[in-house]
Amino acid sequence: MNRSFSYIFYGIVILGVIGMVSRLFADPVGVLRNLLIFAAVAGIIFFAFKRLTKNQPGKRDQRAYVKAAKESKKRFKQRNQSKASGDKVASFSVAQNVKKSKNRKNSDIHLKVIEGKKGKKKNRA
Repeated sequence: MNRSFSYIFYGIVILGVIGMVSRLFADPVGVLRNLLIFAAVAGIIFFAFKRLTKNQPGKRDQRAYVKAAKESKKRFKQRNQSKASGDKVASFSVAQNVKKSKNRKNSDIHLKVIEGKKGKKKNRA
């Protein structure tokens, strides 16, 4: 089935190419005119589609994502700058306290556990 479909598809493509080449030799101006009309209609459809899909909610979601990414980058830069601008000469105990607080900050994971009803059986009558 799959092999016969590919033979049929390639046969149609080959016949189309033969038809285009023969028409190109028979009427080159007509082929050029048809291509220009096709390009104009495709351009009109493209611009109409772009115009109609311009203000969809997905675009707003994308803007919100870009804004959140910028804020995240700012926060990351501020955190890196504060680390770099810290005092280079610190006592050993202060350095250990900072290291412990960093570990605590990294381990804070903001996930919410949603309790399910695992013990309850569904009534599938």
